Amino acid sequence: MVELGLPQIVQSLKAQAWSDEDLLEALNQLEEGLKDNIKKMSSFDKYKQEVLLGHLDWSPMHKDPIFWRENISNFEENDFQILRVLITILDTSGDPRALAVACYDLSQFIQHHSSGRLIVNDLKAKERVMKLMNHENTEVTKNALLCIQRLFLGAKYASFLQA
Repeated sequence: MVELGLPQIVQSLKAQAWSDEDLLEALNQLEEGLKDNIKKMSSFDKYKQEVLLGHLDWSPMHKDPIFWRENISNFEENDFQILRVLITILDTSGDPRALAVACYDLSQFIQHHSSGRLIVNDLKAKERVMKLMNHENTEVTKNALLCIQRLFLGAKYASFLQA
């Protein structure tokens, strides 16, 4: 509802001259409820929505180390659903930007999760990422290489690698 502009609609309705006090009270309650939900809607929820829709782009959360440190345990939800979707994007997407972001996000997971390397290996991502190292797009190639380096070296030794 927030993404579709409901807060703006409620403000617009509140600005009109209503004689019904119950209606005004309902609009105020709706506005307060929306504000509370907006605060609760974390950056991980936005990230999760972006991944599940398959529309990956270089939004700020991808490159933010604080995002990864604070949300790394959220990736364990639903048997690593987000990682599985990222890996599926590697197989199915024709968008070079989505492929590059998916590789980068996998590399971030490997770096920040204590068992990231093992988990990504168990999900059979290595072969998929290695195929992208020969991609015609340099951004995809660069991020695939970064992911493979972190996969082989692990977080302890790969922390010096830059994107």
